Amino acid sequence: MNFNETIPFLFAQISTYYKVEIEKQLNEFDLHAGQIFILFELWKTDGLSQIQLSNNLRLSPPTINKMVKSLIKNGFVATAVCQSDGRVIEVYLTLKGAAIRPQVEEKWQKLEEKLVGNLTATEQLVLSQLVGKLIENVLMTEASEA
Repeated sequence: MNFNETIPFLFAQISTYYKVEIEKQLNEFDLHAGQIFILFELWKTDGLSQIQLSNNLRLSPPTINKMVKSLIKNGFVATAVCQSDGRVIEVYLTLKGAAIRPQVEEKWQKLEEKLVGNLTATEQLVLSQLVGKLIENVLMTEASEA
């Protein structure tokens, strides 16, 4: 078997490249690659609990907590105790966290264009569908192993 030609190897190469590029692009905002996904979630729905973020992003609660603390330190989010359940901590965008959205989306779009720029619209759609199926496979495997 030639490992360099396997799907997992190719995904690992793309993932590593993309993470490095995201880090470079987000450095000017004092953001790290993982933290941006919390902002993506909050840009969709502000005021999510840390547990909701953990579930949505499929990351452990301690990992989410660490990223949220860093985002608080840099002024992108704030937390508040849920009014209906005092045990729940909700995460909200600050004005700074909301304000960087256009610049981050522009950088994200440029990175995507760099990745798929030589693919036709049809190829991009097929790739998206295939990757979606791969994700479903992984999620089904995880569920059956749990």
